[in-house]
Amino acid sequence: MQEHKPILIEKVNLPNGLTLEFWDESRHLVGDRWYVGVRAVVGIDIPDGECEGFVEEYIKVLREKLGNRIYFQLLEERNFIAEDEVETLKKRLMEVFIKNSLNYLSHPDFSRRFLLRKSEEAYKKKLMGPDYLAKFIDTLKGPEK
Repeated sequence: MQEHKPILIEKVNLPNGLTLEFWDESRHLVGDRWYVGVRAVVGIDIPDGECEGFVEEYIKVLREKLGNRIYFQLLEERNFIAEDEVETLKKRLMEVFIKNSLNYLSHPDFSRRFLLRKSEEAYKKKLMGPDYLAKFIDTLKGPEK
């Protein structure tokens, strides 16, 4: 099967300074049928040095594995969609996501809370073993650009 790279389809600037991106991961299946995938992504910077309210050892795990950025992501997907419905479905998935998640993602403290929660989770996964940590870290990587 041919490798399919995600395509950036829209950016939305949020009031808290973050940017919501929508990535199209759709691909042709067979005949006139498609897999439709739309991934919502928000990149969050990992601050350098000590972070107030963070356990340094926790945040260090993220910095070591991901560098200076982690990503909030949510994939909405549908299978076996007729070709003439693909574009309409992608737009609808984005609209529903914005309606349901914009307030959450736009909160002034969203990035801090997300980073705090994910750094704690990463530390716990590290204690469980390298395979657990690696799988978790994959969920925080952004789409290929």
